[in-house]
Amino acid sequence: MTLDATMQVSRGSFTLDASVTVAPGETLALLGPNGSGKSTLLAVIAGLLVPELGTVSVDGRVLTEVASAPDHTSGRAADRAGRGRARRGRVGDEHAGSRRMTVVPAHRRRIGLLGQDPLLFPHLSALENVAFGLRAHGMRTDEARDRASEWLDAVGMSDYAARTPAELSGGQQQRVAIARVLAIEPDVLLFDEPMAALDVQNASLVRTLLRECLSARVFAAHIGIGGRPPTAPATIVVTHDVVDAMVLADRVAIMDAGRIIDSGDVARVLGEPVNQFAAALVGLTVLHGIVETSQLVRLADGRALAVDSIVPAVGTEVSVAFPPSAVTLRRESRGAARADGAATAAPGVADSARVEPAASAPPLPHEWLATVDLLEPGLKGIRVTLLGNTVVAEASAADLLARDIAPGDRVVASVDPSQITAYLRR
Repeated sequence: MTLDATMQVSRGSFTLDASVTVAPGETLALLGPNGSGKSTLLAVIAGLLVPELGTVSVDGRVLTEVASAPDHTSGRAADRAGRGRARRGRVGDEHAGSRRMTVVPAHRRRIGLLGQDPLLFPHLSALENVAFGLRAHGMRTDEARDRASEWLDAVGMSDYAARTPAELSGGQQQRVAIARVLAIEPDVLLFDEPMAALDVQNASLVRTLLRECLSARVFAAHIGIGGRPPTAPATIVVTHDVVDAMVLADRVAIMDAGRIIDSGDVARVLGEPVNQFAAALVGLTVLHGIVETSQLVRLADGRALAVDSIVPAVGTEVSVAFPPSAVTLRRESRGAARADGAATAAPGVADSARVEPAASAPPLPHEWLATVDLLEPGLKGIRVTLLGNTVVAEASAADLLARDIAPGDRVVASVDPSQITAYLRR
């Protein structure tokens, strides 16, 4: 079932003004910095928060509708009235001050919500935790247990059905929570940083599990509560991890300061970041400076970066972003150079940073001296972090070995101007 939501929410100086549409079986990844409004958006959709204005509907069925703007006094009363109706489980249209509201309580929305904490009942077994949600929807106890057993099997937890949460690892608890939220056959699934509290290994396992469980094939393999296979839900995943978006999402939306500033195909949105948060999210180096000329940005520490892309007016504060592959390194000392003076590059790593031969000449205006801080595995080679500059390069292992570059070595660094993007600094 298609989810349509549009909302305005004000909390002090913060205002959320956003709209989302998610089709059945589609997963939208919502990315943004802390405080951008992601969790608030989920709370409105789930029925945990009443907006000042907005509508939430699933396949045309209105779950929340606030039709007109309130004045300050009646608006606060309307918020209290809306939250009170949700707690008491009442549904209906009411006038509160100058706005008209329809609010379906959260427990009657057929919306599943899962956050970092699995929130399992500590005194119930894994099986009974999953069955609880089904019984709450009116299913008989024996049937609920049968259905719960099916979903525990689907998430690989059938062998742990009799264990309580205290006897399960964090990753296992989250698997049970996923089974519980899927078993009720929600029309909409909302995940709020579901892997954030897990270690790397468990996060990877749960991410893979979610991808499998969100597929239409998995839902079609189960007989639904009404006797028919359930429909794959419309799903929103809130995350800070770009891997979550790449693995789970059909589309990505970037949220900043209460607004969705970009949305679309995963490859396009992540491959062409529209702001500095999106750039940092996908692993680009982001630095801050002031436009000195039409093609030169002066960084806060005095370094200069040549920029081919169009930049704002001279004197404007900007953020510049570039990938590790844009950074070139060369040794400060001529003694480390090859006899023929040529740069080395490993086969198959053409788009990694190059390590140029050493040179005794001082750095050019757009180059700078730096000390190698860390060498770490990267996507296409070895990631080289420069001390104090927050700049990351990526070179092949062969390049680094040939130049004998190691932590503590002095290098000359430069950035390919054609790969730098400038953003207005917020």
